[in-house]
Amino acid sequence: MTTIINMPNLSNERAKQEVITRLSPPHNLLASTIAYSTQGHLLIMGSEKAIRTAALQLSSMQSTTLLVTEAAQIDIDTADDSEAIELLIASTKNDTVFYNKLLSVTGYLGQFDVDVSITAQEETSISRIPLAKLALGLPHFDLILDLNASPILTTNILPPGYFHANDTTTLASLYEQLPQYIGDFEKPKYFQINNDMCAHSARGQTGCTRCLDVCPADAITSIQNIISIDPHLCHGAGGCSSACPTGAITYTQPPRGQLLDYIQRLITLYSAEGGEDFCLLFHDHDKGRELTLKHASSIKGHIIPIEVEELASVGLEVWLASYAMGVNTLYLLNTDAIPSSMQNLVEEQISLAHRIMTGLAIHPNRLQLVDDITLLENRLPLQPSLPFMAPAPSFTTDKRETLFNAIAHLADAASTTEPQQCSNPVIPLPHGAPFGKVTIQEQECTLCLSCVAVCPASALTAGKDSPALYFTEQNCVQCGLCERSCPEKVITLTPQLRLHATDQPQELIAEEAFQCISCATPFAPKRTVEKMIKSLSEHKQFQGSAINRLKMCADCRVRDIYNDLTLHPEKQLEL
Repeated sequence: MTTIINMPNLSNERAKQEVITRLSPPHNLLASTIAYSTQGHLLIMGSEKAIRTAALQLSSMQSTTLLVTEAAQIDIDTADDSEAIELLIASTKNDTVFYNKLLSVTGYLGQFDVDVSITAQEETSISRIPLAKLALGLPHFDLILDLNASPILTTNILPPGYFHANDTTTLASLYEQLPQYIGDFEKPKYFQINNDMCAHSARGQTGCTRCLDVCPADAITSIQNIISIDPHLCHGAGGCSSACPTGAITYTQPPRGQLLDYIQRLITLYSAEGGEDFCLLFHDHDKGRELTLKHASSIKGHIIPIEVEELASVGLEVWLASYAMGVNTLYLLNTDAIPSSMQNLVEEQISLAHRIMTGLAIHPNRLQLVDDITLLENRLPLQPSLPFMAPAPSFTTDKRETLFNAIAHLADAASTTEPQQCSNPVIPLPHGAPFGKVTIQEQECTLCLSCVAVCPASALTAGKDSPALYFTEQNCVQCGLCERSCPEKVITLTPQLRLHATDQPQELIAEEAFQCISCATPFAPKRTVEKMIKSLSEHKQFQGSAINRLKMCADCRVRDIYNDLTLHPEKQLEL
């Protein structure tokens, strides 16, 4: 039973200081960079009064183009208002104001495409035109200042170079910031993608959409059924990497392997310095870092903070690997700066982790999302500590291999220490979990192997020497492509996690091969040929002896058709 002890441990405090002093967090020094270039051509959108007022404050920009996108007009209620408005208009007379209807806004810092409609009086043959071309004779705007009550773009994270302000404090800050966005800029490329591993689609069928669902910046799109990530729009939120079931998307700030190696070194040094009950606090580089530094002196010695670029970039495989290396408890610091889609993802991952942890006899309290860092000031370690400090499993760069290595290690330890709590080798999981099995109605399956053709993770494979279907549960990501592609609709998915899932294929169906009646060459599963004969027996092309062609291999079938046409040339008219 898990309990709380109330005894301060000075050894933990000393060990924590040694760890923080001697070990540096991992940084990917070899990461690619993404470049932006801007000249300072600014588009300001909003009500006419607001955009003219802003233009006055931003006269140092290379150019300012004003687009009225809110219906509010300049009202003159008093003589003072009249004078102020006249002065405002006079002061911005060199800034062209456009009243065209806004049609679309796309792009990023230095490359914003803004299309507006053209009225009939201007161009009868054109319905839309790039505003930058109309206003400046340029292909793009560099920056956008959106002064509408709600931003025109509705993504959780706006593109780099797109700024929204609907209060005076934010606007005053932007007046100072915007002139600094002129020149050349770089940022890290936060991801790598391997489309060969992607489970998004195959042969016209759509499977996994997890990365598309969670990206807060709309940087991920499906182009001709292939996942594409725009590095200029990507803010490095990291949720796509955590959500990706196959590891096709990997986060590079830092790479998973570097982070796990750092955690292992933290644990090793902390233990060597006499520390006990090692706990980790993951926090992001922004608001989380600020809060952690502010409360550093109040957080207990057994809680070691780890700064990551974004909280959602650290997922299930890192959490479970941390337990396998000996971490007592994991805390994830939530802040109001984290996009809602990322918060939802982290909560879903925690819920999934809790199910798995329960099956591994690890109390769910050992993984906590913390909304208020002050709650950690008196947080003592859970007892008893996890008993499997060593030997820690080895971890590879492969996401699922890392995960299953950790699970196997934890399952082996739990079977020794808590045999009653982990007696069930299979953990039921909720719909949408990226682990599970495939069940096939054997009598209805024709072994057409459509499922094998679309499986992105090689969970379903075919027999090499004879018709057969094999399943490797460790590889299955429950993408549903096999289920959707099955012409007989005999495949069912069941989300679950087998604690000792093997990476060896297990036979689902084996079938005798049908031998060609002409040359005796095995060419197809017997049940497939029998179904074709049954389905096509009434077809005019397979009447009489022609039905025997379905019992022939491809070569013999062609020869038989050719011989028949030679003997009966009039049949060519029927083709």
